[in-house]
Amino acid sequence: MGDSRQEGSPLTGGGYHPAPPPGDMEAVGVALEGAQLLASSLSTEVVETILQSRAPSTRKLYALKWKLFTSWCGDHQQDPVNCPVGTVLEFLCFSTGLSYSTLKVYVAAIFAYHAPLGGLSVGKNPLVTRFLCGVLRLRPPVRSHVPTWDLAVVLEALCRPPFEPIEEISVRFLTIKTALLLALTSLKRVGDLQALSVAPSHLNFAPGMTKAFLYPRTGYVPKVPTTAPQPAVLQAFCPPPFREPDQQKHNCMCLDVSCMYAGRLCPQSCPVA
Repeated sequence: MGDSRQEGSPLTGGGYHPAPPPGDMEAVGVALEGAQLLASSLSTEVVETILQSRAPSTRKLYALKWKLFTSWCGDHQQDPVNCPVGTVLEFLCFSTGLSYSTLKVYVAAIFAYHAPLGGLSVGKNPLVTRFLCGVLRLRPPVRSHVPTWDLAVVLEALCRPPFEPIEEISVRFLTIKTALLLALTSLKRVGDLQALSVAPSHLNFAPGMTKAFLYPRTGYVPKVPTTAPQPAVLQAFCPPPFREPDQQKHNCMCLDVSCMYAGRLCPQSCPVA
């Protein structure tokens, strides 16, 4: 759950770079990509805008993969920016124990910084495409249809101590309960969940506590910024009055109630706040 704010991009640098220290690898990778774009006669303002097309988390992931590729190229006396397609394939074969989806991330990272090969990007090179197809045939993804945990058991536990009665629980358990219920009911990305807040300026309730509206913090930029960030609308679950004991029990899993108490009890340093 890293920082969701966009970060600036240095544009200086170019040529062959040895594997940088972990703290500098993103800056070196972005600087290299920026230098390549500047070399194509684009203005600095245009290049800065292009570099912001990827989310910070994606840039960090690509920088990590690029660091591994440059390190491997250094061991084999190859220029990672201008090496032939055979070198890229040898590296992918060296990493062939990885899954198809992971190798696709490696290809995307190399494509971000590598010079075009015969007028085509690394990702669109026919040999790279066929190599990935071969990996997919040799090691097709295996998906388990059996859940690793039982949702019913978890929800049952939220209705008992130490998560109830909610008026008496600690801020820690209130945070865990609210965050889990919010993740289950909203189905939002981790970054979207991180941006939500139960601070009074970001939390509203409909009349009668029938709905709660959680708004993201000001300045939050989603991973895929196609639309403006939307609030999480939470419908009350089994609100009072209770006609049966089960309804009162089910109300213990009402996210509206958890958000209300979180907004009252959580300090600003609390993750929920």
